[in-house]
Amino acid sequence: MARRTRTIIDQDVLRRRLIELLSDLPERLQHGSVGEQVCELVQIHHHLRDLGASIGATLAPDDAGSGRARIIAYLREQVGRIVHTDELMIVAAIGDYPRRIRELRAQHGWPIISGMAVRDLRLLGAQGEALRSAPATMAPEEYLLLEDRQDTAAPDRWKVAGEMREMGEAPIALVRRYFETFRGQRISAEELRYLVGNRSDWTAAMTGLVAGGLHVRGADLAGRDMPAGIFVFAG
Repeated sequence: MARRTRTIIDQDVLRRRLIELLSDLPERLQHGSVGEQVCELVQIHHHLRDLGASIGATLAPDDAGSGRARIIAYLREQVGRIVHTDELMIVAAIGDYPRRIRELRAQHGWPIISGMAVRDLRLLGAQGEALRSAPATMAPEEYLLLEDRQDTAAPDRWKVAGEMREMGEAPIALVRRYFETFRGQRISAEELRYLVGNRSDWTAAMTGLVAGGLHVRGADLAGRDMPAGIFVFAG
C-alpha cells in the first residue's frame, strides 16, 4: 500500500466521514472478501489517525504538521500524568513515536521518563530512604513528563553521556563522573539509565555514592522541591 501524504484536515469533516464509514461497515464486513474487509478496516484506521492528528494539532497550532510537536504539546497538556503509547499514537499519527520521544529528551531537553525508568525509581526507593513522591507503577510502554520545563543544557549532557558509556567504566564511576561533570544541573533518571547502558545499575551506583557522602538532591525521592526522577549534585 502506498504511503499516504498526511495533512491536517478539519475535525468536523473527519468526524462526519468516519461516521459514514462506520455506518456502512457491518454490511461490507458481512459480504466482502477477506481482502475487502481488511481494506475497509485500513480505511477506518487512516481516518482515526487523521482525526487524532487534527485533535493533536489544536495543541500545537504553530507546528501542526509535526508529529513530534503534537506529542510534546500533548505531554505538556498532561504534565505529571502517566500517558500510554496508545494516546501518543493517536495525537502523533505516526508509527515512529518512540524515536520522537528520544529526540524530545536528548535534542530538546524535555524531562520525559519511561515506565522502565520508573521501575528503577521504585528500586532506588527500596534501597534508599523514602518513596513518597515516586510515580505509581508504570508499564514500559507508558511515559511521564516530569515537569513542564525544557532544559536547554540537556542536549549537551546526553551527548556526553553517549560518549562516556562507551568507555567501559563501572556504573558507580560513570554516575559519579557524570554528576561531577554537570554539577548543579537537573539530571533525569532517564539520562542515568542511558548512561549505564539502559540498565538499572545506576540505582545501586546512586545508593552507594550517597552512602559514601555524595550529596545528591532528590536521591531520597522525598519530593520536597523536585519531582521524583530529577537529581541535582550539589557538591
